[in-house]
Amino acid sequence: MNDFNNDNLNGEDVDHLELPPEELFDLLSDRALFGLDDSESERLEGLLRSNSWVRADCLEEAAAELATAFEGVEPMPADVADRVRNGVHDEIADAIPGPLAFPAPDEVPAVSGPSTGWLGWVAAAAAIALAVIAWQPEVPGVRNSSQLVSWVDNHPDAVRWDWAPGLVNPAEGVTGYVTFSPESQEGYMLIKGLEPNDPRIQQYQLWIWDKEREPDPANPAPLAADVHPVDGGVFDVNDRGEVVVPIKLPLRVDTPYLFAVTVERPGGVVKSDKSSVPLIAGPPASDA
Repeated sequence: MNDFNNDNLNGEDVDHLELPPEELFDLLSDRALFGLDDSESERLEGLLRSNSWVRADCLEEAAAELATAFEGVEPMPADVADRVRNGVHDEIADAIPGPLAFPAPDEVPAVSGPSTGWLGWVAAAAAIALAVIAWQPEVPGVRNSSQLVSWVDNHPDAVRWDWAPGLVNPAEGVTGYVTFSPESQEGYMLIKGLEPNDPRIQQYQLWIWDKEREPDPANPAPLAADVHPVDGGVFDVNDRGEVVVPIKLPLRVDTPYLFAVTVERPGGVVKSDKSSVPLIAGPPASDA
C-alpha cells in the first residue's frame, strides 16, 4: 500500500480524516470479485473522485492473481455468489471502525488487526476473496506440464503436435504443444512464451480443422472458403510463464489435422478473419 502524505490527501485535514463511506468499499470489492454494471461503475467513479486518496486498483491485482491461479474452474452459481458478496460486506462493516485519525509519523503504531481501519478492511476483504475461490470443490483435470505428460500417456489415441509460428503475425520463440483425444473429445494446450494478452481488449482463440468435415476428406484444404474449422474456445495468456489450457469443443472432432490460434475480440468470434494467426500446429512433414 502506498504511503500517505499531505500531497496524497490533497490538502485534506489529516488530523481527523474519516474512512471513505462503506459504499465505496462495497463497490471496490464487487468490482474486483464480480464486476459492476454501468450505473454502479458511474457511482464508484464519483466516490473515488470525492475520496481521492483511495487507490482505485487496490483489489484488482489480488483478484487477477486469484483468477489466474484458478483458470479453468467452473463459475460460481449465482446464489453462492450472492452469499459470498453479502459476506464480504459484513466483514467490511465489522472491520471498519469509526473516524480514522492519522498520528504523527513517529507515533504510528504496529499493525495489529481490524482496529487499524483501512488495513483491517483490506485484510477482511482479502480473506473473503480467498473464500470465493476456496468454496469450489476440486475439479479434476490437468493443471501443469507434469500432469499433462501423464494425461498423454493415458490417452494413446491422442495426437500431440508442437506449436510453430503462425501464418500472420507469427509468434517466434513459443514452445509447447497441443494434444487432443478424438475418443474422449478432450484435449489441452501447453504454451510457453506467447505474448500475454489483456482479456478486456483481446483474447486468443483456438481453431481445429477436422478431415471428416471437409468436402473432400482425402484432400483437406484448410484455407478453402467452404472449409470451416471448429471453435476450440478462447483463452488468456499471462506473464507468469507456462500455461496449460483445456480444450472445450461445441462440436465433435473425429480426425483433427490442423490447429491454429488467432487473436480475436473478447469472447471470441464465430468466424475468424485470420488477421492475426500467431500459432499453428499439425503433424510433422513425415507424418502428413
